[in-house]
Amino acid sequence: MKKATLFFDDLKLGPSQIHKFREFIENFFKDYGVVSNYDFATEEPIYRYPLIQFKLVKRKPAVPAIITITDKAVNLFSVIFMNLNKIVIDEIQISVYEKNLQIEDVVFGCSTETYAYEFISPWIGLDQKNYEIYAGTETAAQKSQILKKALIADILSMSKYLGYWPEEGRKINLDIRLKEKTVHLKTKTMTGFTGVFKTDFIIPDYLGIGGSVLQGFGTVRRII
Repeated sequence: MKKATLFFDDLKLGPSQIHKFREFIENFFKDYGVVSNYDFATEEPIYRYPLIQFKLVKRKPAVPAIITITDKAVNLFSVIFMNLNKIVIDEIQISVYEKNLQIEDVVFGCSTETYAYEFISPWIGLDQKNYEIYAGTETAAQKSQILKKALIADILSMSKYLGYWPEEGRKINLDIRLKEKTVHLKTKTMTGFTGVFKTDFIIPDYLGIGGSVLQGFGTVRRII
């Protein structure tokens, strides 16, 4: 499938401004349903894996980026790339002079080889019910098993919305080395996880996994 990454090399935003950056883009292109996970007509959320994601990418220095996956969403990038010459955050207009668009064909799905990934932003992989089970578990091995199951479920959920499903009987193998990290999501304080994992599933760089992907959480990057 196709993947596009639009880097804003001269745009300096902090982590707290990414959601405002996303809201501006969503509103600016609200007539294109693939951009937003919100139905402006019904004022209801759309529950699906976001095909366009907004985040800070760790370059030198970190820069805002829009990540797009699937052919349909990537095709909209020509519109975004040509028309996005300014953004407005906190009523401040910021001109955009440099935009670095990279389009590539990427592999997504099960593999015969194992790859290592790191979370470059915290993964929110446990809902309230699963977190209570996790918090009440005493041994590290049991906690690890809960996280492994949750991460596999998130990978499969992402796969479903991207139109890919492992062949019958195919299991995803996974090893993790994660640690807890407190994250702040709007008015909530939650437990996220950072660290690395190995799996026989290919995930393109900078895609998000788990909860609050639109807010930039759960972003992965392959390291091996």
